Amino acid sequence: MKKWLSILFFLAVPVWASPMADLTLVGEGGMRWLFWDLYHARLYSDDGRYRPGVFPQALALRYQRDIEQAELLRATVEEWRRLGVDWRPEWHRQLRRLWPSVRKQDELVLRVEASGISRFYFNRQLLGEIADPAFGPAFLAIWLSPDSRDPALTRQLKGN
Repeated sequence: MKKWLSILFFLAVPVWASPMADLTLVGEGGMRWLFWDLYHARLYSDDGRYRPGVFPQALALRYQRDIEQAELLRATVEEWRRLGVDWRPEWHRQLRRLWPSVRKQDELVLRVEASGISRFYFNRQLLGEIADPAFGPAFLAIWLSPDSRDPALTRQLKGN
């Protein structure tokens, strides 16, 4: 009887699949600012190679410190402006509805599908999606643009 209860319990507990389960790691690296480790980033693609504009791709960020939602939003918009990305104000509103504040060891993942839909996951749970096909490439540009804030991290993510 105990054995059957264990099996039933296991079947009743949801198993959360990783949003990168069907993708292959391209590259990874860490981001530091002054004396602080901010996050560890990993980029995934369908074949383990970085090819601009070829999706699906996923970017996973495992945070190494607590960061409030407002700071994440501010930094995102600041980077889009710095890079000259043609970003849309509705993206900021959508991200404000989707993103939580993060704590050390939380993981935020963006998965951009071939259809152009971008889905955010927080600790493996789906937060929601942004249907605008321009959003995913614009968000990934923060890390993958040749003019990114950390060129060494960009090279590592691209597998160079």
